[in-house]
Amino acid sequence: MSHADLTWSAWSGLSDEAAARTAAAIARSTGTCLTGVGPHAYAGRGGRVAFFDRDGVSFALVPGGTAQLGHDPGRFVPDARLRADFAEASTEWALTEPLDRFLAEVTSPPRRVALPASLVAVRSVEADTLLPTDDEDDPEDGDEDDGHAWLMAGLDRLGLRPPTPDEWEYACGAGATTLFRWGDGYPEGLPYGTVPLIQEPNLFGLVIGDDPYRAEFTTDPAVLCGGDGGASLCGGYGSFLSWIVLATAYRERELAGTVHDGGLLGETPLRPVAPIP
Repeated sequence: MSHADLTWSAWSGLSDEAAARTAAAIARSTGTCLTGVGPHAYAGRGGRVAFFDRDGVSFALVPGGTAQLGHDPGRFVPDARLRADFAEASTEWALTEPLDRFLAEVTSPPRRVALPASLVAVRSVEADTLLPTDDEDDPEDGDEDDGHAWLMAGLDRLGLRPPTPDEWEYACGAGATTLFRWGDGYPEGLPYGTVPLIQEPNLFGLVIGDDPYRAEFTTDPAVLCGGDGGASLCGGYGSFLSWIVLATAYRERELAGTVHDGGLLGETPLRPVAPIP
């Protein structure tokens, strides 16, 4: 069996010794260095993580399998604070009501998908850091498709790629079917600065969806995940609209056009994925 077929349940069911052997084999097949395997917990859930290094970039194993993605209204249980914040935001900004209908407009639909195991960068990086440019190959000189093609081609030369939108959601939620990867509510304050809940590594060991400003590229040029570029937070839109952009299935419909049209490709984060053979 290819290690690309390694599922979360299979990975979790391995003994410590078998997990170490499996991770070492994955490191050999991907040209990375295994840096650690061990238990890890997040938001009341426990599991096992494996970390790898490639040229100074840390990667974590994200096991594959069949996963439930998207926002499912049937599973959603909003707490009192979220409902109150939505009511306040709806009054001030004339949001679509009721809450479930609004969330359906700003999240991807519920679906089940099958995904391969892969190595995913623990943290996102700016594109121009990972893919330096010169005057003869400047992504800001092209249109949307050319710019995204530059990202894809540059990563491909390194044997990497961005995650697909499905892979990004799965990597962020790590199997959680709640609105956020930690549950259906959010803490007091705004999602900026020192907020342990969003800055702690998730169940897969990834620091992801931790900053509304850092929306990330995917393989789809029209889909960025993990924030809204800071628009709600910077605009003072309040707790609900600032937190909801960190929902696992959140989709900012206009952000990709702003990034491409504004020549911000190099400054926008991406999260490299190393496929497992």
